[in-house]
Amino acid sequence: MNMNKNQEIAIVAPLILVVFMYSIFQLAAMVFEEQISWYFGLLIYWIIWGIAFPLWIIGKKSIQNLIRPQKLDKKVVLLVILPLLMAFIFKFVSGMEYEKASTWALLLLLSTAFGNGFFEEVLWRGVYMELFSNNIFYRMIWPSFCFAIWHYAPGSVSSSNNLIGLMVGAGLFGLYLSYLAKKTNTIWWSIVSHTLGGIIVIL
Repeated sequence: MNMNKNQEIAIVAPLILVVFMYSIFQLAAMVFEEQISWYFGLLIYWIIWGIAFPLWIIGKKSIQNLIRPQKLDKKVVLLVILPLLMAFIFKFVSGMEYEKASTWALLLLLSTAFGNGFFEEVLWRGVYMELFSNNIFYRMIWPSFCFAIWHYAPGSVSSSNNLIGLMVGAGLFGLYLSYLAKKTNTIWWSIVSHTLGGIIVIL
């Protein structure tokens, strides 16, 4: 397969992302308490990798096309419900509980559900669907594997004692969301599923 420069960059970028973001989370953990360091790291992640990188690698117009809403029909409802059921089951995996010591903590967590639901779908599903529309490995498998590995970075500053469960769950969730995006030809429904799934896990 002959690749253009943007495709080559997109293949290598997740490895850089993991190392870079792990360092950011570790530095933040030295300065802030756990929840603030985690949230600070996510803000950096959203700005650099969820906004700047996709804009640079596929452009604003492609992103707008990828997130266009699509009509809801029975098939789409079934495809969207499945990851929500996965999120509900994941909620009960030991060590996956979110610390909600205060209303402030809950609001931070809920905002991450919306932030991750949008920015992660643009990055991990949108970019790869756009650049590798006819290559199942680079469209679905590679970004889902890297999506799983990426979760090591925020997990490293979390009190969760089930980091492997977090990574495996994220990888399977990402693989399904890649399938959902391809099946519906938009990342709109993967954004909806990811956001709602995040809210289910948090609450």
